[in-house]
Amino acid sequence: MSNPSAGSGRRLCVLRCRGARPPDPTGTDVDHHLERQPRGPRRPRRAVTPSTTAATALVVIPAFGSPELTDAVVRDLVRDGSDLDPALRIVVVDNAGDYVLPEGRIEVHRPGRNLRWIGAANWALQTASRDGRAVCVVLNNDIRLSPGFLDGLLAPFSTADDIALAAACYDDFWLHQRASAIPGTAAEYVPRNVLRDVDFCDGTAIAFAVPPVVELGGLDEVTFPRHGYGADIDLAIRVRAAGLRCVVTEGAYVSHLRRQTMNRTGQSSEGNRAEILQGLDAKWGDGWRADVGLGPDSFPAHNTGSGASWYLTAPAW
Repeated sequence: MSNPSAGSGRRLCVLRCRGARPPDPTGTDVDHHLERQPRGPRRPRRAVTPSTTAATALVVIPAFGSPELTDAVVRDLVRDGSDLDPALRIVVVDNAGDYVLPEGRIEVHRPGRNLRWIGAANWALQTASRDGRAVCVVLNNDIRLSPGFLDGLLAPFSTADDIALAAACYDDFWLHQRASAIPGTAAEYVPRNVLRDVDFCDGTAIAFAVPPVVELGGLDEVTFPRHGYGADIDLAIRVRAAGLRCVVTEGAYVSHLRRQTMNRTGQSSEGNRAEILQGLDAKWGDGWRADVGLGPDSFPAHNTGSGASWYLTAPAW
């Protein structure tokens, strides 16, 4: 999620586009619900040293039901000893209000309402900013993490001061984010010291450089009011217009179970597509697809076509 902005002295440009800065969801109505969960007997774990990156990070897992999925992500983080790293704070945002942490030094935040993915991500950004964290990581709860995941995801921020967004590679739809070789399981992934500059990052497993992203207004809950589909592309457009970078790292990998939360909350593919297109068309007009390297036929009804057919030039890694 080194601080990529604090030492650069960079002044971000003001972007002229429709849409409003999202509200600050960190007020007292939600903050006092943070709690640490009691822990049962713990299995032996490896000795942990502070993160190899210079970044201090807030790691947030938004969840709505499906506790078995959230448990798996938590256990992947505990496996790596990430919950014992003093540079990291890990929080499950329990939008349903019924999650019981299975293990680990991890907090559970119950906002008392469903913040949705976009609201939980903005809560994370504002909380990280208030706490002075350099990076904020937001992880879907329907993913599995490669070993050493957070070290791999956070590492790019120590290499350059102009990276605003970093995403893990994965096994999902967007070709610019797919791993060069898809392993049988996330646990089998072998990290590579490869960093790709990309036009946008999928929000499935994403890290934000906190100061510049907060200055740019975070994720736009006004334009993307349902779940936040399309808000990651919108943020990438603003980030790159400000002269900052979006990257995908092959040092971290997630296996995405896809549609799990979507199915539990009654979302549909066509409804999500509508949120993407209505929001981006209203905010950026007809040119946003080309701005992020996509062709005019991307996002067709019922998501037909291959992944390569959605790009102006299909990426190859």
